[in-house]
Amino acid sequence: MLRIITLTYLLIGIISTCFSFESRVDTSAFIRDLDTLKVWVEKYHPLPFTRCSKDDWTNAVESAKAKVKKKDTENSFTEAVGEMLSVLKDSHTSITLNTWRKNVLNGYSTHSIQFTSIDDLVYIKRDDLGHIKIGTKVDSIGGVSTEDLLSSAILLSPQEGNSWTGKTRLAETLLIPIAVEHNNNSVEENFEGNIIIDGELYQFEPKKQGEELKKTLSSKSIEWMVGDDQVFLRIKSFSKGTSRDFYRELRRGFRKLDKNSNKWGTKALVIDLRGNTGGYSARMSEVLYYITDQTIKVPAVYIKRSSPFETQNLDTIRYDGIDMGDRFLWDGPSTLLIDGLSSSASVSFAGVFRQLNRGPVLGEACMGSRSGTFADPIQYELPESGLKVSISSGIFSMDDEINMGLRPVAPTRWVQWNIEDLRTGIDPIEGAIRDWILYPFVGVESSLVDRESKVLWKELETVYSRERGWGGETRKEVWDIIVDGDRCLSELKNMRKNAELEEMIQINKDIKDCKTRRNTSIQIIFPIKMRGIFDVLTSPNRPAVLHFGLHNRADCNVCKPTN
Repeated sequence: MLRIITLTYLLIGIISTCFSFESRVDTSAFIRDLDTLKVWVEKYHPLPFTRCSKDDWTNAVESAKAKVKKKDTENSFTEAVGEMLSVLKDSHTSITLNTWRKNVLNGYSTHSIQFTSIDDLVYIKRDDLGHIKIGTKVDSIGGVSTEDLLSSAILLSPQEGNSWTGKTRLAETLLIPIAVEHNNNSVEENFEGNIIIDGELYQFEPKKQGEELKKTLSSKSIEWMVGDDQVFLRIKSFSKGTSRDFYRELRRGFRKLDKNSNKWGTKALVIDLRGNTGGYSARMSEVLYYITDQTIKVPAVYIKRSSPFETQNLDTIRYDGIDMGDRFLWDGPSTLLIDGLSSSASVSFAGVFRQLNRGPVLGEACMGSRSGTFADPIQYELPESGLKVSISSGIFSMDDEINMGLRPVAPTRWVQWNIEDLRTGIDPIEGAIRDWILYPFVGVESSLVDRESKVLWKELETVYSRERGWGGETRKEVWDIIVDGDRCLSELKNMRKNAELEEMIQINKDIKDCKTRRNTSIQIIFPIKMRGIFDVLTSPNRPAVLHFGLHNRADCNVCKPTN
């Protein structure tokens, strides 16, 4: 059984390492470990330079050494290793110290609280213990600014391709452990479940003995919920619980859907993979077989080293694809929900879902491209520091040519939380699902012919991802205007192809008038607070690169300094 190892384990490892080790080592030992890690990656990774050049990798190694020499601490070494491995843009090759997290948190669970970053500020997204009001802006944790904590966490977070959103979402989950490490100057100072958040004491609850193992063994990965006119299938993980339970629950749900969809008035199936960090590829594939009767290859190519320390031979398996035949197939409308934490096997699922045009994808870009991900990380221990790292030993390619793309699987409609969503507790995805059910033809890109119309619509779907005024009748009316304008533009541009000079001058004027009418009509539809952004989108001197939300500002052509 093939497996794309879930990022859950890698994430635990990242949290585990944080900033210190049980014993202090000197600078020369740190440098030797970095040299060792360089050799291991180049020896054991199946294709280490797929997403970065050898020069990029060499420079990353030298940069890591310089960082360690400049600041001889365990903190700087851990950050240097995380930053060095991130250059490979392979989320399965990263720091993975599973036991350290337990030592740092001393038996306490910090999963009761969840943070999210909006416009570079940190807010409370969830607090199961009820200590802090949801939507509260957090300036510091443990006396350290959240800005500094988030910056440190981003250095440690893995990255698959150019998935900056995923990298940031992972970093958000590391804030508490990193803050704890900032406050622990030695291993003798054990965490006692208390930490100061914005000047107020926050007390975590200790785990009961064996609770984590018991929860892992009995955890249900699948949840079904029947709504007013839709059925929700939430898959929290492709790895937790037993495969037997997973397949049984999946089959039971689709059997009920097949039998009762008319009685329930089901108009759509909503598959929710938000927060699903991956797992077994066979489980992921099984879900696809219930929503399509097409022959699909998952994966197209699987590459694996013959043994963990094999440096030469790679086993390559090419698949013909599988047609599962008759079963409880759902061929009705479907939509997929993803976010930055949807990774590994969830990325492959999202890629196939989009390739099959099975329905709209709502949410955020996930952690990887539709062409596939690296897989099967093997853990190694650096000899001097004892820091454990994972290095991919396989490739799970959805592409016959094994083109490991950089661009993450993006939603057809971006939907992100804003501060008001946090405070009201209303999931913004609910409104997007309702829009899709009420207006299923809104946003279908194949309805547009002209490239400029397609780009404009895609930009509107992204720049208004946190604006709740973008939805319902407003979004539908704007779509209708863009469709009408698209007909006008495409007809005029076709006429211009064979036009004489004088005719071309008039046609160009008509094209300009067509765009003006379209843009003016849209401005009338928009509420006042939404018009400013639209002016920027349609202005003649608009930015060369339009961007929004979570992105790497250091690499952005607009944001990065030019001097």
